[in-house]
Amino acid sequence: MDISQTVVVCIGSDKVSGDMLGPLVGSSLREEYGLGCPVYGAVGESVNGRNLAEYLAMLRDRHPAASVIAVDAALGKADDVGTIRLKRGGIRAGGAMEKPHGRVGDVGIVGVVAEERAPEEVYAALLAVPYDFVAALAERIAEMIYAVLGNREPAPDGGIFKKSFVDI
Repeated sequence: MDISQTVVVCIGSDKVSGDMLGPLVGSSLREEYGLGCPVYGAVGESVNGRNLAEYLAMLRDRHPAASVIAVDAALGKADDVGTIRLKRGGIRAGGAMEKPHGRVGDVGIVGVVAEERAPEEVYAALLAVPYDFVAALAERIAEMIYAVLGNREPAPDGGIFKKSFVDI
């Protein structure tokens, strides 16, 4: 993937621990790794359901030929919590809250932060996710993105997260 033609969009709210994955990844890519491509979405500058349509329009205008990597948190089966999933064709942002915004990105990276729940229980489930867990998962995703775009080796996984990479 050519870093000069790549944009990373990190989706989520920095107000809810379970939904902070995207903003934490964005902040890490900007501040810790100094990734050499545009990164949208960070703590204090969330790309979320309220402003996603504006960001997508801006991406089409400013970066029409770019490959877009979209990062977001997801809910999944109990055995999948802690996994990182790679998705061809981007991701469907807002699905957990039943507010789908259509597909975002050419490649999607989702971190499964909690077990799937009934729609009325999703917000409570996201609030209950420990911040430290989300922060560690976000750091792992940021390392992976930097490794791919910066042609570097990611740090070895300390066993905190399951090494489950699926192409869905």
